[in-house]
Amino acid sequence: MNIFIFIIILIALFFSLIIIYFLNKSTKSLSVSEVNNNIFKLQLNEIGKDLKMGVIKQEEYNLLKNELSRRILKYSLKNNLESKQGGKVEIYFFKLISVPIIIISSIIFYYSSGQPSLPDLPLSFREANGVPEVFYQRAIIHIDKQIINSEDSMELYILKANTLSTLNQNDQALIVWKHIIDNFQDKLDAITFLSYGEAIIQGAINKEDKIIISDEAKEVFENAAKLSSVDNEIGALARFYIGMHAYQNQNMLLANNIWGFILESAPDEASWKKQLEGQIKQFSDNKTNIQEQDIKSMVERLAKRLYDSDSQDVIQWQKLGRSYLVLGKIEEANKAYQKAYDLDISNIDSTKGLAESMLLSQKDNKNVSNNIIILFESILSKEENYPLALWIIAEHEMILNNYQRAKTLLNRLLIQLSEDSEEYNLVLNKLKEINN
Repeated sequence: MNIFIFIIILIALFFSLIIIYFLNKSTKSLSVSEVNNNIFKLQLNEIGKDLKMGVIKQEEYNLLKNELSRRILKYSLKNNLESKQGGKVEIYFFKLISVPIIIISSIIFYYSSGQPSLPDLPLSFREANGVPEVFYQRAIIHIDKQIINSEDSMELYILKANTLSTLNQNDQALIVWKHIIDNFQDKLDAITFLSYGEAIIQGAINKEDKIIISDEAKEVFENAAKLSSVDNEIGALARFYIGMHAYQNQNMLLANNIWGFILESAPDEASWKKQLEGQIKQFSDNKTNIQEQDIKSMVERLAKRLYDSDSQDVIQWQKLGRSYLVLGKIEEANKAYQKAYDLDISNIDSTKGLAESMLLSQKDNKNVSNNIIILFESILSKEENYPLALWIIAEHEMILNNYQRAKTLLNRLLIQLSEDSEEYNLVLNKLKEINN
């Protein structure tokens, strides 16, 4: 406040000096010589006309001229002196009271119309930290005063709710939002429902430190969606939050359908479309990562249980092997399938899994090891049309120059494939290679 008063005084002095400067300029009076010259010329012209018309003689003209000059000079000196003295008193009085009047008026005006209780904050502080909370607190007081006079103004309640949210007083903001929903049902629009829903989400973030779309929030966003089209920002955001509710409840099919509908319907030139695309992609990527982490965690628990108990359950070892293959952990898959195979070498699924994992772990795929060939031969003896075994054994027979058997195996594989597939063309080329 001291700084404010000091600034007011400086400003008042500045404007007072400007006023005094212009007053000094405006009080400049005509000089005695200027008055004499003007009056003398007027009167002299008149007696000059009388002389020309013969009304007076030359001697009379000279006497009148001298007397007129003397009287005019005396009158001019007296009046000019009196006007100067009177003007000086008025100007001095005005100068004396102008400065305090301006200072007092400025302070009174600020105290009546301004906010004298607000702190004096330098601009650098405001730029670095935004608007201080005290300004929003004063705004709440001002809004409450307006509400007393206009209780039926929904806009004032919305302004209060948003201001409370800015102050992180989300519980109080939600109370105001509920008052709006309960008392202004005939005035509610899509943006009001959207703002209320986002306030509910903010409350969850404050408590759980993460975004949670509750059933209550979902219902609010559904009301917003009913009142707005998907091709505008409000309608798109409301539906986006509905999709998030499905996403959080593990219903990815519904979430993707909702989000896909939003992106298809949104205008390409809309600036908010790109932001929504980024958010949807982020949630989709997060879901994939979460699923991968869940799978890894599940597989690690299964592996620990089987190894710690030295399990004899073939099916569980097969399950562990398949899980490791999905995760791309070939060596671990190989070990798990080996456990299953050792427990029951006649189990076709264990043989298939071990053969596939060993094949994937081999660096040189052109020269398949004899151990892998033995496994695939065992598979063909039990399942003669197993595609992978037919292909691996056929290539091995070609290396051994056993072209007739290779041709037989490839033909058995070819009839299983669709003619428009890449695999069909690959097998067909192998047959042409053998025939040539």
